[in-house]
Amino acid sequence: MKSKVSSPKVLNIVLCVVILLIFVLTIGTRTNAEVLTDNASEVIPLSREINYSINILNNKLLEPDESDIEITSEESESEIIFNLDYYINEYIITIKFFSELFDYNYEDIIKDLKNKELENYDFEYTNIGYLKNSNNDLEKYANFEYGLIEYFYQLNKDKNIKREVTYRPYKGNAKYVEDLIQYFSEIYSNVDKISLLSIGAAESGYYKVKYMLKYNNVYGGMSNKKLIKHNNIEQGTLSFVRLMSRNYYGKGLNTLESIGRVYCPVIENGIKKASPHWKNLVTKARNEYNDYTDTITIEDLINREEI
Repeated sequence: MKSKVSSPKVLNIVLCVVILLIFVLTIGTRTNAEVLTDNASEVIPLSREINYSINILNNKLLEPDESDIEITSEESESEIIFNLDYYINEYIITIKFFSELFDYNYEDIIKDLKNKELENYDFEYTNIGYLKNSNNDLEKYANFEYGLIEYFYQLNKDKNIKREVTYRPYKGNAKYVEDLIQYFSEIYSNVDKISLLSIGAAESGYYKVKYMLKYNNVYGGMSNKKLIKHNNIEQGTLSFVRLMSRNYYGKGLNTLESIGRVYCPVIENGIKKASPHWKNLVTKARNEYNDYTDTITIEDLINREEI
């Protein structure tokens, strides 16, 4: 015969179960809260700052929506001050190269640039010489080297800095002259370097005629019916490319016929035209230079080796 359980005992059992449930639920809630707090206290990388949404009714963490993701920079980049000092350091080899080309002492050039910086508030990186137009505004050039060259030509005109002119007739190989034309043609981007290589080759016997190399003149430039004499081969080659850029291509003369009518003209039946013989020489040379597609850098010129 089974004995009946008394009411007080049943009541006690129910109370114990209730207390146990409350204890378990309380510990569970605290554990979840602690985990959530730990997650929230973790350092989130600034590069992926995520806004989470919590569904209070369902008491669960929702997956982040892509629209809630904000991308920020983890750390700001170091700001580079693009001033005169920066570009002098960046182009130190180029400035030294052109200082020697124009027969100036490099230290004198740096000193002059620094003085010009003190006299001006604005800065334009293609114009470290602070050259100004008729409105007294800084000129802007196609690239750094272009502005640097114009600065040196202005120095020659103003004669504010002493030059130590040294005449050095060229006795090197043709490849260096070809490299110079290609390098300068990158600076004066309106010219066609293959055409310039071909014209120079036609004029100077593929850069081997000693009489012209003695004068550092590879393009046949004349003045007072005499071959123009340049102080060095770099200066002579630059003069050629700059002349073609400014006086030919810059004025719309960009075909062999239109260039030849000025560069090497003949008169036939009262009509001025490009010399057929000259055109044939240049055209033949073009076949030799059509595969000259490499870009020549200042480092290539500095590190050249004579053959």
